[in-house]
Amino acid sequence: MRVVFVGDSLTVGVGDPTYLGWVGRLCAAAPLAGLELTTYNLGVRSETSRHIKARLARELPPRLLPREEARAVLSFGVNDAKVENGRRKVELSESVDNLFAVVTQVSKLCPLLMVGPPPVLDDTHRTRVEELSDVFARTCDDMGVPYLEMCRALSREATYLDSLVAVGDGYHPEASGYAAMAARIGAWEAWLAWFRC
Repeated sequence: MRVVFVGDSLTVGVGDPTYLGWVGRLCAAAPLAGLELTTYNLGVRSETSRHIKARLARELPPRLLPREEARAVLSFGVNDAKVENGRRKVELSESVDNLFAVVTQVSKLCPLLMVGPPPVLDDTHRTRVEELSDVFARTCDDMGVPYLEMCRALSREATYLDSLVAVGDGYHPEASGYAAMAARIGAWEAWLAWFRC
């Protein structure tokens, strides 16, 4: 099975001294469960849903053939909710439109899942991430795409929040935080269902 992970710096694993992030940990656990994967990490630092929508048409097709073996995991949103110069980087309505466009595009190529954006240390930014996550969850539900909420769930995990402090930027966790993300995703029924024949 080919699995493409599409997202931002949190998908890449910025802040993790082992360079695994949640994607690397999730995929490293696959052989232990008898799963054979070819994986592609298409996370790009600082990207918003606007950037992701713009690049998928050229990046996904060569990695998702043959179609019957292909899957995609989307994860973005923290950068959309960030405020710069007094404005959100991407307004909420555009974030939803971008998600709709991305899901529409990817669903023509293969089955997909969406992992919601994780929490940040800044309370006002975290509130915006929670709002975005709620809207993303409803949009995915309407489109029939499994969605895993991460922001509120990880906000209750001291290990994750402590890992944000350890890195120091308040956005990216270190190894233990990414391990918490990977554990949550790895136990997700929608992820596990892909590997049942």
